[in-house]
Amino acid sequence: MSVKVYLVNRPTKACLDILKARLRPKVEDKEFEECEAILLVQGGVAELIKIVDLVTKVVCVKAAEVVGNCPQQLNTIVFVGGGQLKLSRLSPL
Repeated sequence: MSVKVYLVNRPTKACLDILKARLRPKVEDKEFEECEAILLVQGGVAELIKIVDLVTKVVCVKAAEVVGNCPQQLNTIVFVGGGQLKLSRLSPL
């Protein structure tokens, strides 16, 4: 399965509010307030678990699952972080 990656720089309050309502485990409000970027990664479960392990070892970010309503939906992980969240540091993806 292929992995899709989306980087959102300086997300708006509206974007963060939608994410806050759908994250497991919950991300503290303080972490969102300090957030300069979010990285959304969509793909298969095994791929996402491997990516979470890799990214959280390389970059100091919080990872959470974006939970949806439909059991057929693709799994999505969000990485929340400050300025250190840059695609150049995540090139192994």
